[in-house]
Amino acid sequence: MPSIDGGYYFLTVLVPVRRAWNAGEEDGRAAPIIELRKTLAQLPTAMQTPGAHESGEISAFSRSTRTHFARFSVIDRLGYNGYEAADPVLDTLGLATPSVARTELESPYLLFAAEFDAPSGSRNYDLAVYLRELWEVMEDDLVKVFSNCVAFDKGSVTTAAEFIEYIKRCELETTMPFNFYWAEPPTSLPTLTLKGLAIGAGLTGLAMGALFWWLFSPYNPIGPLGYWWALIPGAIAAIGGAIGFVAMRFKKYGDRAFPTPPDGDLISVLKGLHLQNTFGQFVIDNQGAGEADLHKAFGEYLDKNEPQKPEPRHPAGEVFG
Repeated sequence: MPSIDGGYYFLTVLVPVRRAWNAGEEDGRAAPIIELRKTLAQLPTAMQTPGAHESGEISAFSRSTRTHFARFSVIDRLGYNGYEAADPVLDTLGLATPSVARTELESPYLLFAAEFDAPSGSRNYDLAVYLRELWEVMEDDLVKVFSNCVAFDKGSVTTAAEFIEYIKRCELETTMPFNFYWAEPPTSLPTLTLKGLAIGAGLTGLAMGALFWWLFSPYNPIGPLGYWWALIPGAIAAIGGAIGFVAMRFKKYGDRAFPTPPDGDLISVLKGLHLQNTFGQFVIDNQGAGEADLHKAFGEYLDKNEPQKPEPRHPAGEVFG
């Protein structure tokens, strides 16, 4: 399923940036693209470095309980790989005209990309739940960013439902997501068998061949060919039907989403990071401890960190917890 794989939603949104403010909206502001770049530059990032920790500021996305990754970026021009290649023969004869035109965007675009938990596997439902949560935890930041974009006028997007609808209008399907939480190949993937493909392809080819043979044979009142000549379109139809069946089965199975990995949701990942960090410190602190002391210390560790419960866990958006 496009955009959903492995229990995660891979959201890709492209929103056109305004060329200018509407009448009465200028209020001494610079052009929308400049205001957008300034707003994005001032948004706090995740605490990925010791310096970021010292600042005490962290991205508002960390308040979300579903966001694994999120990014804003401005796309104001397309990549240019040089002139289009000319035909060498025509070029030698002096008849080739190299193209000097290049494709340009009519306006800059704001890219919003995010990966978040999609436990239900429903594209509409999981997207709506996620965007509603974002609106609840970071409405002010979202308005500051998207107010520089087309159709996000003052008063036009004021509720979570309106924000959801706005994002859906600008969403692109993500057809090649990067799924990174499966440590080993899952055992529950749907499989195709050679026997099943052979039987299905054979029956489909037989049915298509028989149909087209009848259409072109004298048994059909308007059939243009004789009995034997009608075998040619029948054979072509049979081969095409068999190939089409195999291709459709590959497409159907290939479109199925990867199953959700165990403990791959954000809360579980953060819990795992917490246990990893705290247990490492536990090992360091108890080097050389006797059996009784080690047993007591480990019991205290379990009571304090509660491995089977979501809390306590690593803070979202922080590398150094």
